[in-house]
Amino acid sequence: MAEELNNTEVVEEVETVDAPEETQPKEETFTKTQLEEIVKQRVAREKKAAEKAVEEAKKLAKMNEDEKAKYELEQLQNELAELKRESTRNGLAKEATKMLSEHDIQVDEDLLAFVVKDTAEDTQTAVNAFVGLINKKVEQGVKKALSGNTPKANVGQTQAMTQESFDKLGYLERLELKQKDPETYNKFTQ
Repeated sequence: MAEELNNTEVVEEVETVDAPEETQPKEETFTKTQLEEIVKQRVAREKKAAEKAVEEAKKLAKMNEDEKAKYELEQLQNELAELKRESTRNGLAKEATKMLSEHDIQVDEDLLAFVVKDTAEDTQTAVNAFVGLINKKVEQGVKKALSGNTPKANVGQTQAMTQESFDKLGYLERLELKQKDPETYNKFTQ
């Protein structure tokens, strides 16, 4: 039976249209071994194409992995840069706190946010400007307080005060007298 399979022929008829009568249709015959060889070649071609497609897919996947790795690297670099900026800012904030404390200025987060800059030089400049501004405003306030009118002395009023006039005084007036002239106040309250 195996011999019969090997000797089987495949017949393929080819018809030609508008062919002259002289030529007869061609018949091609293949043996089983020839067919197997053709099929093997075809399978091999298809297998190569599939392998090539798989290899291309792996390259694409690898490119995606490379891009993913590149993205993760960028994220890590950004995080590192942010941590460095934060560390630098903390160091500058500590230094700014020390500089402001030397000038007897109480420091809080809002003030630090105002004076701490990106570099040490900029932070020092901001601290010096802030200290100068505070000192200038304090001086202006002191001058304004000292430039007021001098209080008038009520010497004549205390001498003319009697028990009767003291009794007619209201609470606020008695309080004012106690603050201005405690001796007279004590004289009438005892």
